[in-house]
Amino acid sequence: MFFLFSMIGWAVECTYRSLGERRLINSGFLNGPMCPIYGTGVLVFEILLTPIREPFQTRWWLVLLVGTLGADIVEYLTSWLMEKLFHQRWWDYSHEFMNLHGRICLKHTCYWAFACMLYAYFISPLYGYLISFVPQNLRYVMLAVIFAVFICDLFLTVKATINIRRLTAKIDDLKLNISMAGEFVKIATGSLKGKAENKYSEFKETVAAVPEKFDAWRSDVSADFAELRSQFNALTADKKNAKPAERSERRLFNETQLGKGVERRLKELEEKWNEIIKKSGE
Repeated sequence: MFFLFSMIGWAVECTYRSLGERRLINSGFLNGPMCPIYGTGVLVFEILLTPIREPFQTRWWLVLLVGTLGADIVEYLTSWLMEKLFHQRWWDYSHEFMNLHGRICLKHTCYWAFACMLYAYFISPLYGYLISFVPQNLRYVMLAVIFAVFICDLFLTVKATINIRRLTAKIDDLKLNISMAGEFVKIATGSLKGKAENKYSEFKETVAAVPEKFDAWRSDVSADFAELRSQFNALTADKKNAKPAERSERRLFNETQLGKGVERRLKELEEKWNEIIKKSGE
C-alpha cells in the first residue's frame, strides 16, 4: 500500500508540475517514481480512518476531522524533518493564505480533506477488493523487488543530498564571513551605533590596521564566492552527459525546491557582499 500510493502520488504531482512548466519534471525526492509522503499519508488514513468510517451517516464528520488533522500533521512533520536533515525547505507555503510556518496552509488542508473522504469511502474499499485477486506469494515477491529498488534509490538520493548539503554548508560559512566583514566595514567607517561602539576599543587592540585586515578578508570571500559559483554552475548544468551520481545530484537540485532555495540564498549573499564592497569604498 505504501509503495503503490507513493507511485500514484508521484505520477499525479509530476503530471501537474510538468503540465504547468511544459516540460517533463521528476519533482520527487527519490530518483524513481515514488513520493513517500503520499504513501505515508495513505497509511495514516488507513490506520486512523478504517476503525471510525462506519456508519457514514453519523461518522463522516469525524472521518473528515481526523483525516485532515492527521494529514496536516504528517505534512508539517515531514517538512520540519527534511529541513533539519538537509537545512533546506522542500516546499514553502509562506505566500499562501492562512499558513503555519510555511509548512501547511488552508488550501492544501482542503485538498487533504477531500483526499481523506475519497480514500475512506471509495479508494480503500476498491483497493481491498482488487488486492484480493493477487496471490499472497506474488505479493511477497513484488514487495521484495520493490523494497530492494527503493533502498538502492534511497541510498543514492541521500548521498546526492549530502553532497548538495556541503554546498549549503559553505554558503552558511560564507554568510558568517560576510557578516563579520560587514562589521569591520561599519567599525572602520564609524557607522556602528549602540553596543557596537563599546567593542571598538577591544577591536582596535586586536587589529592594528582595519583596512588591511578587511582587504585580506575581501580577497578570501571573493575566492569563496568564485568557488561557490563554480559548484552551483556544475549542479545546474545539463545532466544528460553527466555520470550517474552527478545526474542524480543535478536532477535533485534542479527539479525540486532545493536548487531554488540555494540559488535564492546565494543571490542574497552576493547582493549583501556587493553592498559591503560599495560601503568600504566610501
